[in-house]
Amino acid sequence: MGILFYFGTFYLAGLAQWMVLKRITNQVNQHLPYGEQYVAKIWAFSPRSVRSPINEIKVWRLHRHFFPESYLPWVHLATWVLMIVFFVLCVHFDRSHSIAHPGVVVVTSLLHLMTSGQNV
Repeated sequence: MGILFYFGTFYLAGLAQWMVLKRITNQVNQHLPYGEQYVAKIWAFSPRSVRSPINEIKVWRLHRHFFPESYLPWVHLATWVLMIVFFVLCVHFDRSHSIAHPGVVVVTSLLHLMTSGQNV
């Protein structure tokens, strides 16, 4: 049940991050000419897509330039941190609840298997 909580929070943090980024992009696009506007759609395959990391940083800087008193870039950063924290918690929960039976050796490295001399 805990993994559902962590995964649900991770998903909602990603949704909140996308909503904040879309609002930031819409505000920046109001100050840019039509040919220089950024696309804020999820499935946009364009060089001006805000989903690419370089363009995301550019939009962040433009938003800070046009709206220096706005709190939205900090909310965007907070949602990134929230996503990362809950992703790490999902991975930790998954590893701590994995089933390993006694007597079963779980080999995670082929190099370790080759150097140990055990037959598979």
